[in-house]
Amino acid sequence: MSRSSRRAFLGQSAALALAGCAGADPEDAPPGSPWGTAPNADAAAAGLPEAVRPAGVLDLVLVGGLAAWDTFYVAPDLGLPTDEAPGTLWWSYAEGPGGVAEAVADCLGEDDLLVPFGTDSGGRTIHLGPFLMALRRRPDLLARTRIVVHRHDQAPHQTALPLSLCGHGFGSPRMAGTAAHVERYWAEREPRPEPHAYVLFPDLPEVTEFNADAAHAIGQHPGLARPMPLQLGFFERLQAQLARDGLADPDRHDAAVAGYITRYRQRLRSPERDVRARLLDDFEFARSTLARAPDLRGVVGDPVALAGGSYCGRLAENDRSAQGLTVATRLLTHPTTPARWVTALDGGLGAVHVNSSYDTHGNHVEASLRSTLNVFEQLANRINEPGEDDADKLDLDRHLVCVTTEFGRTPFREGDTGLDHWPEGYVQVLIGGPITPDEAGVVGAIDGEGFATDYTSPTAWRAAMLQAVGAWPFADAAFDVGDLDEGDDAVAAARLLRSRIWGRS
Repeated sequence: MSRSSRRAFLGQSAALALAGCAGADPEDAPPGSPWGTAPNADAAAAGLPEAVRPAGVLDLVLVGGLAAWDTFYVAPDLGLPTDEAPGTLWWSYAEGPGGVAEAVADCLGEDDLLVPFGTDSGGRTIHLGPFLMALRRRPDLLARTRIVVHRHDQAPHQTALPLSLCGHGFGSPRMAGTAAHVERYWAEREPRPEPHAYVLFPDLPEVTEFNADAAHAIGQHPGLARPMPLQLGFFERLQAQLARDGLADPDRHDAAVAGYITRYRQRLRSPERDVRARLLDDFEFARSTLARAPDLRGVVGDPVALAGGSYCGRLAENDRSAQGLTVATRLLTHPTTPARWVTALDGGLGAVHVNSSYDTHGNHVEASLRSTLNVFEQLANRINEPGEDDADKLDLDRHLVCVTTEFGRTPFREGDTGLDHWPEGYVQVLIGGPITPDEAGVVGAIDGEGFATDYTSPTAWRAAMLQAVGAWPFADAAFDVGDLDEGDDAVAAARLLRSRIWGRS
């Protein structure tokens, strides 16, 4: 091989290697296509049909780790106590003083602690627990609920939460929240002053310190993909900032800044083409967004006060679940510029226990009665019932609700009253949107020791979320086939995602 041929060969090999590292699909979308376009007809057909894609998605994130054993995955035939060992899974806190049975009887007056829901992939009947009482009282919601078993290997919140929100681990250059993918997908198709995707944070440092900023990370996307992050409790300040009252003449200010950007960009031009300057591109996009800030005021709306709530006949301060879900619902149902995606990190009800309302290292039953019971009641109250046609509520024919958590809780007690972190077997949930009674049920299985034996990864889950909005999951800056454990090529992997996550062959 000649020296020039060898150089060409090495150059081509390096280019292919770099493309693989960047997550690029071997077959790109047609030139000039918006981001997220499927590369060919087979790839397009491997996604969700347009007719079943939701108009908007609420990704409700229960930060801290939702226990599956008394909510969405109760298997009462597993973990029974014996003379030699205490009970596990559902039986960890089912009975005894301060147990679930006693607490629910005192709180709700309910005798039916469990109701059967569906059969997992191992043939076991899975029940819904008492902390889902608000959903259990809505057969219309249960008929459109799909429970998906998950498993991964990240036990700390700080690494598990970015993995759960992005599908890529903390530190990966492709770590982008689903909100960023959705923002870019729609911004390149339907440009508008108002964002397409939002991320709502509670005013709790205990939640945000878990690397929750990953929810609006953009990874390798350009600045165009930045979703709108909103921290609840600061609406008054936000409204004042959006009005830009501090500028005597906003139009002249914007024109001056645009002039400086143009002059700087001219210095980056070569005789043939512009030199790539991503930071300048991002800055220019941020400036143009600031110029459109007044348009956002009407979408965000008036402040939603943080009010108190109640549970079991007791008053509680700071119902952050009600506050966050009110704002999320308002954004998704806006009459003219509804959001396509809202990630809402839930703050729970009342005082935060340990690190968040769901991080129940102690007083698990009490904390679940308070925050878990309440968040699903608040959610159910914001979804139209059959025959109801409230335009200010979510409609399961138009909206999809995802219940997300970074991991579950241990199938055995931590101390006398708590549960520890447990990524080895937990669940995430889909309600409405593409999920009809035909797709409702349980996907996967967890064994008697709490380990998932048939499960989905957070990466596959997030790739599937792109299918929900119509985006090709294997577009650059998103996912690569090698990130998943299924499918020999991108089209096969997309079909498997559609089948497993959405139940559509």
